[in-house]
Amino acid sequence: MAHAQVRPRGEGSAGDDGVTRVATAESAGLATHDRDTALSGTVVRRLSAEREEPAWMLRFRLRALDALEASSEPGASRLRSAIDAEDVVSDRVGVRPRPASPRGYSFADAVAESERAYRLVRDELESLGVLFMGMDEAVREHSGTLQELLGSVVPPEDDPSAALNGAVWSGGTFLYVPPGVRVQVPLQPEIRADFRKTEPFERSLLVAGPGSSVEFIDGCTAPVLTSAALHASVVEVIAREGASVKCITLQNWSRDVDNYVSKRAHVSAGAAVEWLEANLGARHNVKAPSVHLLGKGARAEILNVGFAGRGQHQEIGADVAHMASSTTSRVEARLVLQQGGRASYGPRLSASPGTVQVSSVSEWSALLLDATSACDVQPSLSFDGADANADHRGSVERLREDALFYLTSRGLSRKDATRLVVRGVFRPFTRRLPLEYAVEVDRLVELQLEGAIG
Repeated sequence: MAHAQVRPRGEGSAGDDGVTRVATAESAGLATHDRDTALSGTVVRRLSAEREEPAWMLRFRLRALDALEASSEPGASRLRSAIDAEDVVSDRVGVRPRPASPRGYSFADAVAESERAYRLVRDELESLGVLFMGMDEAVREHSGTLQELLGSVVPPEDDPSAALNGAVWSGGTFLYVPPGVRVQVPLQPEIRADFRKTEPFERSLLVAGPGSSVEFIDGCTAPVLTSAALHASVVEVIAREGASVKCITLQNWSRDVDNYVSKRAHVSAGAAVEWLEANLGARHNVKAPSVHLLGKGARAEILNVGFAGRGQHQEIGADVAHMASSTTSRVEARLVLQQGGRASYGPRLSASPGTVQVSSVSEWSALLLDATSACDVQPSLSFDGADANADHRGSVERLREDALFYLTSRGLSRKDATRLVVRGVFRPFTRRLPLEYAVEVDRLVELQLEGAIG
């Protein structure tokens, strides 16, 4: 898609730190009571002003808004109209976190709680030179770095949800690991929210220096929900030469949440990126982790597991672009469907012309627990002009009665036997998690099955 034209913007003023900042909402003539209900340039300017962001951040937001308004892709107009701009500003803006309301957490409160939690380990991380903080804080404290890197992996023009996120993002994580540093413990900012009239749009940027390694766990849960909500997030990963990055996402949004995620990694020579994705919630989940293998010997692995029940559609995929020689990738998906649940799986694998010694494997399977569920698979393989070894295989099958008979004949109830089979489907994923997270995924899968068997 062509990049949208960026409109001329007003100048900000330079502060004592030399960073040009936008004017405050009041001095910009944006009265706090004059609020728009539709997303507009006025809303985006006020959001950035109230957050006291650098002028470059406002330009980034407005560039993203331009891309969203110019997009003719399917779903763009729905995304434009799906949010209440009143909530975008009033419920999520401000440097200081608001106290939790008696009715439950807002998204801003959830981000604040996450930041307080991972500040407990920041002293030790900072002694190694590791930066691990909220994106709001990073924009203030590391403006130059963020200006250079933000949007370099997932630009706002990438797709409508990335554009929407770029315009109104709030919260998220900034992680930087210096060259040669190996972080020994998984790092996890966890966001929990009940989304009462808020639409979270967190944005995360993970940068691993040459020869470093890190494991990042992102837990996304919305256990209480009273109305439909939209979640659109962006994750950008930069793995320098020889670095190793493992990203684990445990997604269990409420069934009234439409979840759109844009995540991509740029992988340099000799580096490796691993995406492990559990998609267990949401009404409509759209997620396709992407990896660009940019340097010789770069490696990628993507493992998606998904569960869809009544009223749910898991639209997941994986995208690996081999852009250098001697690169390898493995893409795998495991899906379980019940009670009319739907899944769409679309792996996209490609290699640039002229690359040699490329190896790519794609494997998927879907288990249908009843006759009303359905799974669609649309693979895309493009290796023209490359010396590549590509393998794609998959299967769809019903829950086998002979397997259930074998298990029930050994004393298990039919319900427990079905649970055991489903847990076996997810086993390639859970065995690669820290123990406490594997137990949590097993528990969430059982909750999905509760009341649907027998």
